Amino acid sequence: MKAVVLRSFGEAGNLKMETMPMPRPGRGEVLLRVHACGVCYHDVINRRGNLPRTSVPAILGHEAAGEVIEVGPDTPGWKTGDRAATLQRMSCGDCALCRSGRNSLCKTDNRFFGEELPGGYAQFMVAPVGGLGRVPASLPWNEAATVCCTTGTAVHTVRTRGKVRAGETVLITGASGGVGLSSVQLARLDGARVIAVTSSEAKVQALKEAGADEVIVSRGLDFASDVRKRTQGAGVDVAVEIVGSATFDQTLKSMAPGGRVVVVGNLESGMVQLNPGLVIVKELEILGAYATTQAELDEALRLTATGGVRQFVTDAVPLAEAAKAHFRLENREVAGRLVLVPPEA
Repeated sequence: MKAVVLRSFGEAGNLKMETMPMPRPGRGEVLLRVHACGVCYHDVINRRGNLPRTSVPAILGHEAAGEVIEVGPDTPGWKTGDRAATLQRMSCGDCALCRSGRNSLCKTDNRFFGEELPGGYAQFMVAPVGGLGRVPASLPWNEAATVCCTTGTAVHTVRTRGKVRAGETVLITGASGGVGLSSVQLARLDGARVIAVTSSEAKVQALKEAGADEVIVSRGLDFASDVRKRTQGAGVDVAVEIVGSATFDQTLKSMAPGGRVVVVGNLESGMVQLNPGLVIVKELEILGAYATTQAELDEALRLTATGGVRQFVTDAVPLAEAAKAHFRLENREVAGRLVLVPPEA
């Protein structure tokens, strides 16, 4: 099969198309013919060598969607022809965290597609069925591939962790990416006022189409004073922090007393300085949000199939152009998601 292989960490050009052996599914696994695989900034961080659980050679990609073409032994409930999309990571389903519904925190089986598990930058991939969701027949493959990591993450961030309520004001940093655009839509769907932050004037239109009430273009990422003006000095009730270290300080300064900061991204893998006094006197809550559960993926697929949330797939490019896709993402040329399309087998 053809696959894009990373043999050494570093620049985008290290992603190269190769011919690899055809994988075969084992117990509890299926073989997918990959029809589309989204390109996430997590892939960029992974390619650079900043995720310690990845070793090279590696096949990246945790946003894959495809058709089941072979079912491994002792794998009930799945058959050839089924349509599936990947979760970002596995979970065991049996530990205390899984039983409490917090599958994304499972430590018994926390393998991640594109890290410990070969990912979707390939014509075919093996997937444990515990890491799959069922794709509705009405969903195009390019959209299905992006649902988990964009809308699924938004469900986990906006609803499960942030508990956004109607009438609240929500700030979203890095809002023009896939997770950001889904978070804008979901927060609006749940009745919140949304203030979106982007560094590019070219991405404003996509944010308005997604339903942002207000868009702040801040090339220098110094947006806190603007947020406070737009909220008449009150600040925001919830912040969805997608950028991470580069915007964290400004986000804290944008918060209303009793506000909730949900940290779901850290694009530059950087550190931050935190003034505990600000957290104390405002009684701020700082919450982490990590990955998507199977139930959240099912809800994200339902929302997308019924039109509640739209997938912003900016471009579908051939798998062989994975390096170019990474370059475009790193240079902030993309609003929404890029999708890689493998060649026909």
